[in-house]
Amino acid sequence: MAIPGPGTAISMTTIATEFGGTVPHSLSEYYRGGGLVPNSPINAAVPTSGQIAIGDFYGATNRVAIPLTLSTNSFNYDVYTNRGPTYSAGISDITVTVNPGITVGSTSAPTYSLLVPSAFNPGDTVTIINNGLIQAMGGAGGRGGNYPAGPGSPGSVGGNAVYINRPTTITNNGTIAGGGGGGGGGAHFVGAKGQQPAAGGGGGGGAGTNGGAGGAAGSVVPGVQSASAGSPGTSPAGGGGGPAPRGNNGGAGGGRGAAGSAGVTDGPRPGGSGGGAGNYIVGNPFVTWPATGTRQGGVA
Repeated sequence: MAIPGPGTAISMTTIATEFGGTVPHSLSEYYRGGGLVPNSPINAAVPTSGQIAIGDFYGATNRVAIPLTLSTNSFNYDVYTNRGPTYSAGISDITVTVNPGITVGSTSAPTYSLLVPSAFNPGDTVTIINNGLIQAMGGAGGRGGNYPAGPGSPGSVGGNAVYINRPTTITNNGTIAGGGGGGGGGAHFVGAKGQQPAAGGGGGGGAGTNGGAGGAAGSVVPGVQSASAGSPGTSPAGGGGGPAPRGNNGGAGGGRGAAGSAGVTDGPRPGGSGGGAGNYIVGNPFVTWPATGTRQGGVA
């Protein structure tokens, strides 16, 4: 807790309570950067040598509390980038709170929804309190098989929600979810004699914030029946696979933290495989979990 600002009476005891030291206390113990008082911008009024007075310690602190509250939906939130102007390396206690009803998402599957990089000083502490939803982007659905030679394409892997690269405490009172994998595209249909060939349906997009795109239907030429594209994923659910003649449908996209389904195979013509689920966290060995809440997807 910082020493009060001007207008409040402070004493040697006030300074010693904040910074410690050896009894009997002397102001000469408390030069900035001398071992007890951190040499940080917030303590700039405290001299590093020479004349020193009790009044130099107004507002000085041994630790800096930095509350970061997310009260609107956010994307690709980097805690270090948002640490703010009061941050002092090595003495800062950063607490990120995601309010109820707030979503932290991602604008692309390769990008994390929330990340705590290693850039913080080892003396800092980082705590995340999630009361909302932290969810990665869903994987895209695979393209349906083209006539006459294209198999269904695989769905894409869902994105990863949280990245941690230094010791962090996460109290999860809400949901943290990896993106759903995209559904695989359906195979094209050749058919027996007298049956009209058809393209394969596109795979559905995986669940996410944002949801994965639906896969395109296979291309057609004259005399070949067209199929439908897959539906995009939404925040809670994967999109449906695109329907196709003769049942060569695309696979459905995976829900939160779930793999996508494979597209329908037609004999030797394979449907695309479903994309794997994204991780709810990457860097779990760095994390302490006082409350685990709902966690969906893989962990790394």
